[in-house]
Amino acid sequence: MSDSKIPEIQAILTEVDGILRERLAPLGFNIGHVVLAVLPDGAGGVRSNVGPAELGDMAELLAEIADGSAPERPEGESLN
Repeated sequence: MSDSKIPEIQAILTEVDGILRERLAPLGFNIGHVVLAVLPDGAGGVRSNVGPAELGDMAELLAEIADGSAPERPEGESLN
């Protein structure tokens, strides 16, 4: 992807992250979230309200989901 598009993608991710925070706050939810965009060239843009440890945990879960070894919800619905 052209470098000229990266600032626009980052701006969109920032906007989406802001919307999530605004919508969750009045509900009293204190949940971690990650907004991730993977560009066609493999570069990524991330906005998050969690720290490095939580991001690592999420990365492990994504890897499990990707290889099909993630646990399932009780009703048999997959996590993805």
